[in-house]
Amino acid sequence: MGDVKQSRLNPEHIQELVALPALRKRWHEQQTITPEAELETDWTSLARAMSSLPAGVQRGITKHVVGMCGVGKFKLQWGSADSAACPCCGKFEDHLHVPRCMAPSASAEWERRTATLDQWLDTQVTDPAIKHAILHLLQGVCDPSLPCSRLVPVRLRRAFLSQQRIGRAFLSQQRIGYQGLLEGRLSVQWAALQEQYLQSRGSQRSPTLWVSRLSHQLILLGFHMWEHRNSVQHSEDNVQLRERSRLVNDGIHSQCDMGPTDLPKVVQRMLAVKRRTVLNKPLVDREEWLKLVRMERTAYGRALAPQRRILHRFFHPAQAP
Repeated sequence: MGDVKQSRLNPEHIQELVALPALRKRWHEQQTITPEAELETDWTSLARAMSSLPAGVQRGITKHVVGMCGVGKFKLQWGSADSAACPCCGKFEDHLHVPRCMAPSASAEWERRTATLDQWLDTQVTDPAIKHAILHLLQGVCDPSLPCSRLVPVRLRRAFLSQQRIGRAFLSQQRIGYQGLLEGRLSVQWAALQEQYLQSRGSQRSPTLWVSRLSHQLILLGFHMWEHRNSVQHSEDNVQLRERSRLVNDGIHSQCDMGPTDLPKVVQRMLAVKRRTVLNKPLVDREEWLKLVRMERTAYGRALAPQRRILHRFFHPAQAP
């Protein structure tokens, strides 16, 4: 390999030689990871963090990183949804939207998860300056005015650059980007800074272990936002389900206001039930109720139409010329 004779084949090295060129090509085409960001990333710590995750989470994260997953954009393309709307806020949903959703429930979940990370950083004896920098970078994730690849506002950047000790690491992380942070792609410079801080405190903690654990926590932060999104997708808090529910309730009110007159006696019993009882049923049951009542009212009206025409001609005979 590489014009060098190998006495024993290394499967990982072979996989890298085969897959990495195609992967780099995709990164370039999709503008996911720039060559500069690739060099800045601590891939060893990321590999350790990923291997520590459950297999199911690893598969989910892989889909999220690629972007081809069950978001509105692809569900619409696959024909499994009528729109590409986010279930939380109703806006166009791709994989980048999920952690940036501004729905109240999503914002509350984000605040809760970042607060948990804040506490975790303290328990891991994190350099306060590093902690401040990481949390500031995370604030930029949910800023709708900033694309994933754009740098943080100049006022924040200057604040950290004034701290020469972490300025380079801060800019290095910025070259990796916001989305990279949520995917656990940390700068190679953080470990050295954390090591200096630990040594100043006389701590024997491992800075490399700290980096891999931080990468692990950041991956889980993004993953928890996906779990929140999925929980809303399958609940009546779903924006699309709420709209369906509103339309069904309007239809039920309309049918109840019409009364049972134009319905067969068998179906009239359905309107004898209190309106509130019907409205409190699950959405699927309400849809079935409305569908049946509408269908029976239409069919009964068609069946009576000939009789009504005969009666109309009887009481309103045509005038002789």
